[in-house]
Amino acid sequence: MGAHYPKMMAYRTTNSLTSISVGRCCMLFGALAFAVFSPNRAAAVGRVDDDIQVRLERASEYAPQWPPDLVIEGLWTSTCLPTVLDTHLRDRSIDIEMEAANGHCAEASTPFRLKVNPAREAGLQELALGVYQLRIFLRQAGGGSELIAFRLLRSGALDPHSRPENGFWWSIPTLDEKPALTGNGLSIEQQGENLAVTWLSYEGGRPVWYFGSTPMYGSLAHVDLVRMVGGGEAFSGPNSAPDAEPGLSINLQFISPSHANAWLVQHTPLEGNTIEVQPLNLARLPFAGGHPGSNWQGQWALVIGNAEQARIIEFSTLATADAETFQVSDRLGSVSLRCRLDRVGKHALPALCSLSDGADILADFDQVGLDRLSGLNADGEPVRLVRLPQ
Repeated sequence: MGAHYPKMMAYRTTNSLTSISVGRCCMLFGALAFAVFSPNRAAAVGRVDDDIQVRLERASEYAPQWPPDLVIEGLWTSTCLPTVLDTHLRDRSIDIEMEAANGHCAEASTPFRLKVNPAREAGLQELALGVYQLRIFLRQAGGGSELIAFRLLRSGALDPHSRPENGFWWSIPTLDEKPALTGNGLSIEQQGENLAVTWLSYEGGRPVWYFGSTPMYGSLAHVDLVRMVGGGEAFSGPNSAPDAEPGLSINLQFISPSHANAWLVQHTPLEGNTIEVQPLNLARLPFAGGHPGSNWQGQWALVIGNAEQARIIEFSTLATADAETFQVSDRLGSVSLRCRLDRVGKHALPALCSLSDGADILADFDQVGLDRLSGLNADGEPVRLVRLPQ
């Protein structure tokens, strides 16, 4: 008789990430229970980029047209708190230069709060809507400035449309043709308002992984990642839970359900609070090769507005109009999804799609993913096209 082996069972949890204990995190692994680690991860005094929060707030509810104030608050690394020296607003970038007070400073995490108005100081009467890159610099004693913090800010209402699809994401070349990080990728999962990220990378040529989670209320996210060390091997038997070390952080701007801009942040070794920022272009790509349109064949559910019923459509026929578009149609050829391709590096990604039934346009989609498309119909109602699992 053959040997009997104990079974190992794995479960996909849907519990809130913030409610899972450290022990359960280490047992489930895939549960991505990273919120158990404090954002102030350093063992002693924290690091500025880890410990600040930024937000835009209106100066007065009676004058919403006025440019909003920028509030910077959190924990400073010493008792000599910073003051703002200068601000610069250029296109979609906001630079803040600060200077720490001189004197006898104790190395201790100290609360601080600063308020500036970059638009008003630039002579503008309003701050244009959109996403801004915020960089915070600290003036050094020798006269130079060091980058100590990076964040993304949205001026205007939150954008809930570009929510990421769950799955594997990959580094691809940027729009200005900067190469991808070869072999680097992410696993992203969103459950409700919680976003969990696994970063798969290398350190000294050896694989290394980082984990983190954060609440996400729009299309922007700042995720502090911890590096897990000391875990047991798969066949090593009972072992202790791994330890968490301070790691990288990542700032994410989701453009669509399958495309994101990202800025990876690391602290410069032996340089105190100085950070380095690396822009990235991320995409959720199909596993299958061949023509891009083939990945949108299959069964889909069409939901219009708050309808309680969905229309099931099966796209079975693929046609290519030209190098920049493809069309998938149902068996009868009456219902068609036509998509325009944008090329990013060697990858052709659908950017805009239209769904038609004969001569009638059912919907235009500007949020295009592998498993979900979102847009509007001619009456302005929200429309979703969701892939059905096979």
